[in-house]
Amino acid sequence: MKLYLYDIVFPIGFGIPAIFFLVIGLRGILIKRPFLISQRWFLSIMFAIFIPIILQSLLLRLPNGFNLISWLNPLIFGFVLLMMCYQMRGYSAYAVTDTSFREALVEALQKLQLPYEESLSLIRLTSIEADLQVSIQGWMGTGLIKVKQRAHRSVLREIVNAMNEYFRMSSVPTNMITCVFFLVMGGFMIIFVVSTLFIF
Repeated sequence: MKLYLYDIVFPIGFGIPAIFFLVIGLRGILIKRPFLISQRWFLSIMFAIFIPIILQSLLLRLPNGFNLISWLNPLIFGFVLLMMCYQMRGYSAYAVTDTSFREALVEALQKLQLPYEESLSLIRLTSIEADLQVSIQGWMGTGLIKVKQRAHRSVLREIVNAMNEYFRMSSVPTNMITCVFFLVMGGFMIIFVVSTLFIF
């Protein structure tokens, strides 16, 4: 069982997130422009991390039969994964500032001819009765945009595509703090995986 833990769980649990962090960090630093990607990518990373942990916990406990206390670990991880499936919707933005994110969003709505009403953290698309939920952490260079009504996910995808096009075609201010952090974190995690495989 220890062989399974060190040879499979650790490389998957740290290797896949490390690749994700490196890709996001390098993309932002190399292209020097903001961009948005689907939250599904991050959710897939969570699956890659949690599924091996859950399987490993189950394999350790199966020989002992059913015992609620001993099965709490895989149950908790499974519950956390289900919660992430519910929460991780929409698109994440990287290398953005408050100004560049808002400019890209307004430009996208105008391009798609979507009239809107703006409040503190909600943008109401009046023509289709959809609500965009927007959250920006300008000091970290990240943002999040999602649509409250699942029926309008295709509209959200069009908005995000228009925002990415705006970022590609325009010169906008950027904040690379998260991209640099991801690059450094991904590098440390790769070193950890290689060291673990070498040792064990």
